[in-house]
Amino acid sequence: MATPTVEPTARKRRRKTRTKNISSLPAIIASELKIAEINLTPGKEHVVCPACETWTPITGVLGTPLLVPHHTTPFHDRTPTPRRCPNSNRRIILDTAIDTWQSELAERTEASATVASRRATKVLPKPTAHAAPAASQLTPVPLSAEQVRKAFRRHQERCLACRGEATDRAGQTLPCRDGERLAVTFLRLVRQEPKRLVVREFFARERRRFDREYAGAAPKREAGWAAVLPAVQNADQSRRAVPQGAQPAEGPDVPLDHLVPRQAAEQPDTGPLSCARCGATESSLTSAVAAGWCRITRRTHCGRCAARFPAWTRIPF
Repeated sequence: MATPTVEPTARKRRRKTRTKNISSLPAIIASELKIAEINLTPGKEHVVCPACETWTPITGVLGTPLLVPHHTTPFHDRTPTPRRCPNSNRRIILDTAIDTWQSELAERTEASATVASRRATKVLPKPTAHAAPAASQLTPVPLSAEQVRKAFRRHQERCLACRGEATDRAGQTLPCRDGERLAVTFLRLVRQEPKRLVVREFFARERRRFDREYAGAAPKREAGWAAVLPAVQNADQSRRAVPQGAQPAEGPDVPLDHLVPRQAAEQPDTGPLSCARCGATESSLTSAVAAGWCRITRRTHCGRCAARFPAWTRIPF
């Protein structure tokens, strides 16, 4: 008969270790450890073991602080072959005050919270929103009685009130406003359908008549274009025959001895003019324009008198 084998288990660790054995390894200095690797809370002193990197209690805080004997794996990890850590019973020098450690830990916590708040969030791309068309670009779709009837049937299939299954506390059937609105719209469209049909037929006839008239007038338009086409071609040939930048020979000559403004040339010569301020006279409108005469408040002024008024009040002839 084979003897059943028993799997070895780790022995139960003591809650408090009292031993005089001290490891020969050099002592651990608490000030050289990071703030997150040591806990100096009174009654809960712990430190991260440098060898196995597990949180290990500190015993003998008031006397000779030592690391509690521990295994290389955490207590909750049951292994068949537990192994003792070489840093068991190793001395630790607590040269850091509890107040200093607590203040540094608080500063580190605040800094971590600040960094977490400054961390950039994930940027989600916004969906491309198309611009809504203008009111003038919308094409209204006329309602038909058949469309409203189908919508009313679909509403009846989903609505409990239309089927008479929705009741209040008193047991009375609740009315359905949406179903009533669809029914009224359907009846109105059915009543107006003959008028709508007449209007549609009228517009269809007018459209057909316009198409026939437009098609019948096409030969006349083509004949008119054929009659005008030679004149247009001759004008194009004459335009191409003129050299670029030259003036036709039959054009009027430009007066080089005396330039007269276009406004004065177009106005008829009305005889002598007199200044409303100083009484000076000019024999003709052409000579008055050449001398710089102007109109101010609808009155004629010579060039010397007009210079006394602002420029925006002077209106040349």
